[in-house]
Amino acid sequence: MDSSVVIQLSAFSGLAGALLTQALTGTFQYFGDKRKVHNELKSTYRSKQIDIAESFYYVTGEKMAIIKKNIDYWQSRSNLISEASLTFLNKEMLKLNAYIEKLDSENWKCNLVGLYFDITLTNDQLIAHNDKSKSLYLKVLEITDQMQHSLPESKFDLYKLYADAVNEMCAHYEILYNRMSHDMNIVKKGLAAEFGLK
Repeated sequence: MDSSVVIQLSAFSGLAGALLTQALTGTFQYFGDKRKVHNELKSTYRSKQIDIAESFYYVTGEKMAIIKKNIDYWQSRSNLISEASLTFLNKEMLKLNAYIEKLDSENWKCNLVGLYFDITLTNDQLIAHNDKSKSLYLKVLEITDQMQHSLPESKFDLYKLYADAVNEMCAHYEILYNRMSHDMNIVKKGLAAEFGLK
């Protein structure tokens, strides 16, 4: 073999080795960078998911406690006779409603829970439940007003209407409470699955 051919072959194999090394290095770096970006995105997603789940869990738990207090309020209200007791309960309900408004304004993140978990109670359904709650509450207030301005002989029928309206409102609150509890379990199980604890 001629020495110039050997030199050319050596040069060619050196060039081929350098190109192969650069190609492999580039490929490994590409896949390494892609994996790194994927891991960073997954970590960011998980952090946001946890943040929103914690906010949702806290706010939903607080609202569920308030719903239970509302149910207790309306069920015990009919047993109260004194004006002082009713005034106290009304003040407590105003405090609870103010607390709900504060919760909603300070914890807006919990409204994003549907982005990360398949909850059953969507924002549209919550609005519909709130509208129904207001409607049922107004019905109770209307009957209460009629009772205050009616003749004694017609109050008996109004008491029955009042009791039925309060029971309907409390049943609605129970349905909402159970759905919220179900969604809390969905979020809890979703987080457990994300961390491999399921």
